[in-house]
Amino acid sequence: MTHFDLVKAAPVVAPGLSPAPADLKVGGTTACRQEDRARKREARMPTSQQRWMSNLVIVRHGESQRNVRRAEAQREGSLEYHGDVRDMDVPLTPRGLRQALETGKYLGREFHFDRVFVSPYERTHQTATTMLKQFPYKVDLSLEERIREKEFGILDGLTGEGIRSKYPDEARRREREGKYYYRPPGGESYPDVALRVHSFLGTMARDCRQQSVLVVCHSVVVLTFRRLLERLTEKTLLEIDRDPGHDVCNCSVTWYAYDSRAGRRGRLVLREFNGVHYPARDASTEECRKKAPVGKEGRRARD
Repeated sequence: MTHFDLVKAAPVVAPGLSPAPADLKVGGTTACRQEDRARKREARMPTSQQRWMSNLVIVRHGESQRNVRRAEAQREGSLEYHGDVRDMDVPLTPRGLRQALETGKYLGREFHFDRVFVSPYERTHQTATTMLKQFPYKVDLSLEERIREKEFGILDGLTGEGIRSKYPDEARRREREGKYYYRPPGGESYPDVALRVHSFLGTMARDCRQQSVLVVCHSVVVLTFRRLLERLTEKTLLEIDRDPGHDVCNCSVTWYAYDSRAGRRGRLVLREFNGVHYPARDASTEECRKKAPVGKEGRRARD
């Protein structure tokens, strides 16, 4: 299995082999022998040629003011919750800052990150800087637009009732096309987000081999990483998205570790999804409260 065969590319010649003749049949004996030799070379690939990060930790931002307004609007049956602040400028709540602080303490104990990438939105930047202050070492932080929030276009800041009230045609189109493929006017679909996250994964695979990398982003982007790294189908991804127990908690930790035994040449394997590492009293929802650690130090990802 190659890293990213989500997008079709020109055939790649295995290292040390000459290109096959144009008239050679794909299933021919010569082609099979060449493929066998290439696989044996890959099996002997030294650790220095590891093609992935050693650890990839993905954290959703802490609770934001917009998260709170949205929950209130849904409870009250309001049509919108965006307020007067544009989405990228929405800050964390005091609870969100506490979530980031405690998650930072946990990550600082468990990992030594070589690189940190963060969405340029205020809530993700606040989360990242708060967490980094808890680390017992210094690490550079890089802004990365490819992991920004999904863009909702004309539907931004509207509740479900607000969409049905203001844009009934769009509500019907969304129902027909489904949440995964639906793209609102001026916005993005899940595959649109996957294209930019796919590009970012390629950059990390090239520049961050054998490194531990922290990514601070948004819930849709967390799920998109799972979609790409685990090759989830539309059906499986939406099942995760609909499951209240899998709702991506604020400041939750999703962790992939490199496993040289996985696949033909090793790959990133999911070790933790949606882990909460702050006290239950700081959880934003009941489902996230259930995931909170019981002990003083909280769960340890490697236990």
